[in-house]
Amino acid sequence: MITGGGGLVGLNTARALAAEGTSVVITARHGHDQIERALGDLRELVTIEPVEFARSGEVFDLFSRYDFQSVIHAAQAHQHAQTRTANRGNYDMIFNCLEAAEATGVKRLVLVSSIAVYGGSAPPFAEDARFPVQATIDDHPDAMGAFTAPDGSRALALPAFEISVKRSLERIALDYAAPWQMGGSATVRTNQNLNEHRLDVAVLRIPTQFGPGYKEMGSPISRAVHTVAGRGNLMAGAGYMGVPLSDLWSVIAVSPLTYVRDTASALAGMIGADALPHRIYNLSSGYTTSAREQLQALYGIRPDAAPQVGLHPETLRAEPYPSNGYNADLLTHDTGWRPQYTFEEALEDYLEWLGEHPY
Repeated sequence: MITGGGGLVGLNTARALAAEGTSVVITARHGHDQIERALGDLRELVTIEPVEFARSGEVFDLFSRYDFQSVIHAAQAHQHAQTRTANRGNYDMIFNCLEAAEATGVKRLVLVSSIAVYGGSAPPFAEDARFPVQATIDDHPDAMGAFTAPDGSRALALPAFEISVKRSLERIALDYAAPWQMGGSATVRTNQNLNEHRLDVAVLRIPTQFGPGYKEMGSPISRAVHTVAGRGNLMAGAGYMGVPLSDLWSVIAVSPLTYVRDTASALAGMIGADALPHRIYNLSSGYTTSAREQLQALYGIRPDAAPQVGLHPETLRAEPYPSNGYNADLLTHDTGWRPQYTFEEALEDYLEWLGEHPY
């Protein structure tokens, strides 16, 4: 079962699993017709359930109707949250999912997390890094997502609350992989039995995604690809938080691009692995983190695209960002995962998809 199955990562993962012959249940509150079109010939193996995961009754009802062997939790609310009350949905969803999975004997749960957990931290950005409670900026020139503002101060390129949310969700999920221990003042009653089923929980920290199904249009590379594919002039205006696209592209390139189909294959591999020796894994395809080289790659496969995009490579950062320890080496070692697409192949595949689909 995949929560948030109508989203970018969830839907592509459903397609990847169905292509292997695996029956999948995805949760999506709306857009069912569009989801079925994206599934194409694979729709027979995918069941769509319109469940609100922030409502525990609906979640437990769903788990009681299926014998789920594994769960990928990809649903999230924080990117559209305008208030702390709306952001609370993240915690309601993860607790409901974990409780239902534990109660019904699910074997493995994989949480889709983010490179955002490293926000403000000094390298190395390895899986065993430890974070402070608050989202702060370390005194290091390569602190993740930090940049120098016009007034000379150091600032974060992503909301501090997003960093905190991602870190908190990981802590909550991984707690369910450990044996339950009562509070020190708890009263143990005679013949009291605790649920001794222990979930196998793992976390996949994903970087910036692009590929089939991307709708948010905050990512400059996706805007450029959509523009080249004739899906509108999306290079005018600004991106995330109103930042001009050329500036945003140069800053956001610090988060390595990964093609969403490769992310889907990584998640499918984690679900299918006999055992996962570690709890936390980074994901990276190893693509260039030079914004200029990314745009040049697009122009290289579509030489006539420059007038459409209207952005000169010279306006973008040329130097690749250092990886600083963020790579998929551990995932590759434990599961055998490797990216199936080079960057140029990913762009070609994405353009081909957009020739037949709006997103």
